[in-house]
Amino acid sequence: MKSHKRLTLLALAVLGLTNQVVLADDTSHSTTTPMTSSISSSTNTSTSHSTNSSTNTSASSSQASAETSTSTASSSEQESKPSLSRETQHNQPIQTGWVKEGNKWTFYSQTGVKFTDTLYDGYLFDSHGYLLENSWYQMGNNWYYINSSGKYLSNQWSQINGKWYAFDGYGRMLANIWKGDYYLKSSGAMADKEWVYDQSYSSWFYLKSGGRYAQKQWIGSYYLKSGGYMAHKEWIYDPDYQAWYYLKDDGVYVTGTYAVDGKNQLFQGNGKWVRELAQGFQKGHYSKTIFLDPGHGGKDRGAYYYGIAEKELNLQVYRKLRKRLEGLGYTVLTSRDSDIDVDFITERSRMVNKTNSDFFISLHFNAKGNDTTVNLGIQTYSYKDEPGFPSKINKDWHNNPERMSESNRLAADIHSSLLAETGARDAGLLQATFAVLRETAKPAVLLEMGYMDNPEENQKIRSSDYQDKLVEGIVKGIQKYYAGN
Repeated sequence: MKSHKRLTLLALAVLGLTNQVVLADDTSHSTTTPMTSSISSSTNTSTSHSTNSSTNTSASSSQASAETSTSTASSSEQESKPSLSRETQHNQPIQTGWVKEGNKWTFYSQTGVKFTDTLYDGYLFDSHGYLLENSWYQMGNNWYYINSSGKYLSNQWSQINGKWYAFDGYGRMLANIWKGDYYLKSSGAMADKEWVYDQSYSSWFYLKSGGRYAQKQWIGSYYLKSGGYMAHKEWIYDPDYQAWYYLKDDGVYVTGTYAVDGKNQLFQGNGKWVRELAQGFQKGHYSKTIFLDPGHGGKDRGAYYYGIAEKELNLQVYRKLRKRLEGLGYTVLTSRDSDIDVDFITERSRMVNKTNSDFFISLHFNAKGNDTTVNLGIQTYSYKDEPGFPSKINKDWHNNPERMSESNRLAADIHSSLLAETGARDAGLLQATFAVLRETAKPAVLLEMGYMDNPEENQKIRSSDYQDKLVEGIVKGIQKYYAGN
């Protein structure tokens, strides 16, 4: 029986089916595959064995044919793909990592893409993909600086071509911004020994040599407060000089006389505040109020010739002038409206100094008392400071440069108009230290409108028609003065 089984297995082996057969003796048989079980059963009948063998061979042939067909299709599909063959890929490998092209370095990603306009691992690659060295590069709205090793500067200060620059942690150049006590300008360069206006703080700052901002100190005529802000339109106390200063809108310290909050203040030439002044003159601020002073009065008759006193002529012209000015819309104030005593040294000036008058005009007529034939014409005076005649009540204003300048201008305007209207001889545009000019805190002039001791001129100045000409000359001079501002 064993001999018969071995012969059967041998026949199966010849047919090529032994790979599916596991040898077994009577006591140990295979149970691993259906085919083994089928073979064992077929040994009982030769007809069954023959039929099963034919069927199995046909199935094996079909399976082999299918495998061959699948293999052929797979091979055809691979040949139709555009990918490189193993041989081609070996001859032309994908470039990755650092690659030197000519004398320039580039970098390719793992998929073979060249880095352009890219920051990578501390390096910067330009629009062509090249690594830069010792140069500036703009990418988007940001500037970068690349050093000699190709790395962009980041989170540091660096001196480039003699100027300092700062870069943030991403390598971007800082601009229009503070970095500590230093300021980076729009160019990125650190400000040094220069003024900078920061719009975010609406203030000027001064950056000293070395770049730090100045504070609690003077830079020329300007004062930098704590934090570096430039003082303007404000009072500043400087403990180093133990003095107060006032800084104008442009930041420059005030000198001389200056109005702060409507009150006049006096400052030294170096800007130190002295004291608050009594109400006085403020150039360019006009109320269209005029103070007229008819000279003399009461017991003081002034000059007296040919039956008429100077105080009377002064009052006559004053009344005509007042009426004319008021008719033009001016406000007129006066030291006297009638024949009364008024002290000429200080009282008249005290009156005008308490008002908001724009200026002071004292009306007089002249006389020398000798050689009357040559005493002709009109004189106009403004103030001249003379050390031998110190001010009694106007120490702050008597020699104020602006007051004196405006007095001179007013005198010139009135004098020229008087001569034009009257045709009188020009007896001089002069300066003197008369009390009413010295003690008045406003621009002030004194008019000598003709000589009383000259008989011909005496007759003329007492006539109403000539007085009208005098009034018209004064009015036109006043209008010219106002128009000049």
